[in-house]
Amino acid sequence: MTNEELNAKINELWTATKRGDLPRQSRFAAIERLTDEYIVATGRRPDPAQLDRLATLCLYEEITDPHPDKMARDEYPIMSDTQEEERHDDEVSLKWAESVATDGRDYAKQTRKYRRKLRNL
Repeated sequence: MTNEELNAKINELWTATKRGDLPRQSRFAAIERLTDEYIVATGRRPDPAQLDRLATLCLYEEITDPHPDKMARDEYPIMSDTQEEERHDDEVSLKWAESVATDGRDYAKQTRKYRRKLRNL
């Protein structure tokens, strides 16, 4: 079995999973069977990129869960790259908490250097 054949079979697994034809336990068995076949045929493990695709396929339900509150809802949540970017965009620097009071007024000494730092946050 060549790398191209393995990639084609991984693509087939992805397609079947996205269609909903391959439930979780069957998918795990198919992934294990595929890697065992590759090791027997070549005598070595699949490339790291292929193993990464198979690992992502194992976590398909967690990765594709679009629920916005899954970070609080799940004990060990796994974010997709897009979800991680969205979360990072929503984060706010704690620099404001050092000088802004509960009334919303900024009590820091207004200097040219301070304003420059705030612009760079």
